[in-house]
Amino acid sequence: MDAQLLTQGLASSAISLPATADIIAVQQFSLDETRARARHLLAAIAMQTEDECMSDRGDWVPGDEQTVVQLAQGARAVLHHASGAIEYASALAPLEAMFKQVDEKEALIRLVQEKAKKLNLAEWAGDQGSIAFERLFQMKAQGADKSGKTSQVALSRVVGAFRHSVGGIPVLGAASLALRLAGNGAVDALSVQVRPATAERIDTAKIIAQELAAQQLVQQLVSLLGAGREQLPGDAIESAVLYFGYLDLGKRKAQQLLAPAFVAQVVLRHKLEKQAYVLAVPATEKTYQPIFSRGDDGLATGARGRC
Repeated sequence: MDAQLLTQGLASSAISLPATADIIAVQQFSLDETRARARHLLAAIAMQTEDECMSDRGDWVPGDEQTVVQLAQGARAVLHHASGAIEYASALAPLEAMFKQVDEKEALIRLVQEKAKKLNLAEWAGDQGSIAFERLFQMKAQGADKSGKTSQVALSRVVGAFRHSVGGIPVLGAASLALRLAGNGAVDALSVQVRPATAERIDTAKIIAQELAAQQLVQQLVSLLGAGREQLPGDAIESAVLYFGYLDLGKRKAQQLLAPAFVAQVVLRHKLEKQAYVLAVPATEKTYQPIFSRGDDGLATGARGRC
């Protein structure tokens, strides 16, 4: 792998980079408050499914790290105590309530955005943040008979990913909100991983140079690859993207504040193997929010997965 080439690529990535950024406190919720927020979300979903009692007919099973809610008709919700994240899944089977046709992408985006508006998902950002549509995913299916003749492609679900921002700076990590709709317009699944910011500004810090961040990220990747394994060729880099924003530590991790960071997504390919890496470093000279090393119980600075 050509480390210098990767560093140059990340350093030259076109990203919006402010001179300074605020370090902001995150709202902390008690377990009772998290449950109340979950009931509020389930009530909003119930109104869309014409089942106003859905949130009251559940069996709430608390655990050490999460509460599982078994809802009426087989639906399910999970509350993560550390972060306050909430995940809902309906009882629909994967190929139930499919779309009658594969519509244009723009029409599907409008469908997702309209449902998000009806669910009032923007309120989860609080007074200090905002929620914006980011990306559409389509889940499709196709069959074939014994002769190999295939059926037409069918659309089973659409997923809208939304991004939380604070002061115009995006909060990086998993989708802040992920809304999955069935073909009949029903909410098939909904994930809320938004940490509302408070009005408390802890500090204002200068952002380090993009070139320095690129060097730190590449050093991190080189360390992960290790000196003992086979050296990768110079053309092993398939793609590399750099992002700037506040960093969310994930649904299983408590977090007291939002601090800016640089995050790189790097995909390496060699022979028949392809691996994707997610790397993160603080965007300030002072470390306000520790970014946990790979293997710790938190966001891995060198998380990787086989493709």
